[in-house]
Amino acid sequence: MTSMVAQSLPTEPRPVTGRRVLVAEDSPITHELLKLLLNQRGHQVDIVTDGPQALEALRAHDYDVALLDFHLPGMDGLQVAAALKKSANGRKLPRLVAITADVEGLLSHAEGCENFDHIIPKPLDIYQVGKLVEEQAEIGERQAAAKPAARTMPTRPEAVPAPPPPSFFDTLGYQFIAWPEDLEATRLSARGMQATLGDPRFDGILIREPVSADELVTIWRRKALYVLPVIDLTGTLGAKADLDGTKLSAQDADEIAQLIRRFQDQRARLHRDLLLTENLSEELLGRVFVSGRPLSAALDPDSRSLVSYNTTLSGPLVAREAESLCEKGLFEREFFDRFHVCSRCESSRMHVREECSSCRSADLIEEPYLHHFKCAYQGPESEFRRGDDLICPKCRRELSHFGFDYDRPGTMVVCRACGHAASEPAVGFVCLDCDAHADSERCATRDVYSYRLTDQGVGFAEFGRAFLGQTNDALRFADLPIELIVALNTAAKRYNEEKVPFTLVNITYEKEREITAEHGARQFAQARDLFIENLRAALPKADTVVKGQTYDFALLRDIGPPEARAEFGRLHEAAQRTVRYDLGAKLQAFGAEDFS
Repeated sequence: MTSMVAQSLPTEPRPVTGRRVLVAEDSPITHELLKLLLNQRGHQVDIVTDGPQALEALRAHDYDVALLDFHLPGMDGLQVAAALKKSANGRKLPRLVAITADVEGLLSHAEGCENFDHIIPKPLDIYQVGKLVEEQAEIGERQAAAKPAARTMPTRPEAVPAPPPPSFFDTLGYQFIAWPEDLEATRLSARGMQATLGDPRFDGILIREPVSADELVTIWRRKALYVLPVIDLTGTLGAKADLDGTKLSAQDADEIAQLIRRFQDQRARLHRDLLLTENLSEELLGRVFVSGRPLSAALDPDSRSLVSYNTTLSGPLVAREAESLCEKGLFEREFFDRFHVCSRCESSRMHVREECSSCRSADLIEEPYLHHFKCAYQGPESEFRRGDDLICPKCRRELSHFGFDYDRPGTMVVCRACGHAASEPAVGFVCLDCDAHADSERCATRDVYSYRLTDQGVGFAEFGRAFLGQTNDALRFADLPIELIVALNTAAKRYNEEKVPFTLVNITYEKEREITAEHGARQFAQARDLFIENLRAALPKADTVVKGQTYDFALLRDIGPPEARAEFGRLHEAAQRTVRYDLGAKLQAFGAEDFS
């Protein structure tokens, strides 16, 4: 029977046809987890445990994707990738993906990380591995289909596009990611790939060519790029860029240095949960924190919403994600303006006009209206005019003397399309994007806000999901260390087959921020390690205690959550006994039913 945790692993969308995948990994825990995950998604998986075996398997079989651990015995993953490519002789190669906890070591390796098509940092996010394998396999298929047939006749070499001319930014000694050279939509350059792994050596993004709003979303689809300042060398981004490079010269180097230093200082404080997140609202919060500026709304006639913000995301997308953060207490609003909105396409580019209340034509004229004293008829002067004479259209009498026969008490608005007359014109709206019409009384409105971080939002940026507590952020498999997932899978299998209960205890530390602020991050880390060691000593050897990135965990065998909660007081006291600081440890129990 499939275990309960295995059933909880992400399985959608399943591929139409399975891929053949090689996993080269010397850790039994890691390769067993990857095999479990990929088999569930319909893929065929082969396992090897060292570099020479990996190279032999890659040369002997046709794989779609190969997941290579960087630190393999015999030959490391980069050496395997380099040797495979050197001996390819035109043969179609699999997509080569590095998996490693030593990202900096990989990026600085002499072989060069350009031998890999993608890099996945450890701890692995199991929600993304299966999706990535399928994406990489599809990229490989597209590249193979687009590869031109071999030429039988010699031809002139194709022209290589000239690199963009250097700017004074290239002489400042900073490491910049360049648009579009390093950030193509379909493939990152080696430098772009490094930046998406949160490599701290990069200082900013240079926009060298005009770019559309849709293309700018690329920055947010790549991990960690959003925390880099955007410097616009085209003069087209306006407030969306952090700096307009067209207005600067070498004499303004201090301004550039201040911008980069501010981002670097804040980026060092940003928690890893947000640095490498793929949740857009969390990225937006991290961006506000790193930039040190609120999200300020500004009028933008090029946007359908008429609003943009000081970020490279579109205005409506910013507003949607910011509102979700407001609901969680992480952002607060400040009113900016109110706009009328098209009911058909939701555009705010509405043309406001005076129009006829009868036929909605804007072809209106204003003319005096006359009042005939004798019969009390009132109407526009054009109705009375007969050549040079004024004849009442009601009683047919001539109006000869102003003030005696008639007067002109005011003016009327007359529609030249239908002839309707009224004392005042109607007001209507016409959408400039879809041509839909709306009456002024029925046209919907939308309030637009600027946003800033709350104290709660700052705490989340600095201390990650643990700061919010388990009630705000549900337990996710992406948060679990790999060895815990494997142990949990075994416990769930026993429960499915033999009904043996188990409890997963999630441990958060509510006083982390307080201790770090007063005593430093190192003191908190040491206290946390001691707490975990004490807890491990207080539990039976069959139980598992694991330290995670954001949370810590204990897997208690043979007891369910009710029995485990009864033990929380004793366990907390034993774990805290020799710890110098009160960590505010909070224990939460999850049982077999929570993983169904």
